[in-house]
Amino acid sequence: MFNKSALKYKRFKHRPFLFGIGCILCITLLQGITSYWLRTASVILMAVGFMLVINKLAQDRRKLLQLATHDELTGLGNFKAYQERLRCESQRALRRHNSLTLILVDLDKFKHYNDTYGHRLGNELLHSAGQVFRDAVRTMDGVYRFGGDEFAFVLPETNYEEACSIAKRIRQSFESLPNRDSVTLSMGMAIYKDEPVEKFFDRVDHLLYDVKASGGNCCHFEYSETSMAAL
Repeated sequence: MFNKSALKYKRFKHRPFLFGIGCILCITLLQGITSYWLRTASVILMAVGFMLVINKLAQDRRKLLQLATHDELTGLGNFKAYQERLRCESQRALRRHNSLTLILVDLDKFKHYNDTYGHRLGNELLHSAGQVFRDAVRTMDGVYRFGGDEFAFVLPETNYEEACSIAKRIRQSFESLPNRDSVTLSMGMAIYKDEPVEKFFDRVDHLLYDVKASGGNCCHFEYSETSMAAL
């Protein structure tokens, strides 16, 4: 498949080089102008031009950062953005002694949906899911798509009761989609402990695996070292 993001990246990468060439050419032209007023006017025009070019480069940099950290289909953050956010929030949770909850979500029967309706409608369902997932959480929360039909929710300052409420809202929002057919959600979630973020992810991923293995359409929540709840 043609990768538009890669093409955009190549264009952005070459623009600073072209800007440098333009600067050299402008300086060379100025050296050939002998009139004081003409040189002054040329310098002003070049300064304005440079400001416009610098502003465009700044915009391109923001676009490149968007391409690098966001999923193009859903507009959500990608796996790279998720990793950085979880790392920052885990450190903040330890410093401030706040709760941090991670929810992992997988769409049940999505492969069957793709096989039945085709990949175009499958992509439309993923896009719709991304929209309702983002609307179902607070502005302080992070929603990310790993690729395929897997999503992650990073919920800072969120305890057990609050996480359960958000998880229910996520499911209800998804179930309200008119184009989901028989697709449901499997969810696993847990609260962060003083541990490597990789271990935290593995704990939640194991809960999600248990839900998928038991038929899906459920949420398992680990709220202590020895007990687990289902929503």
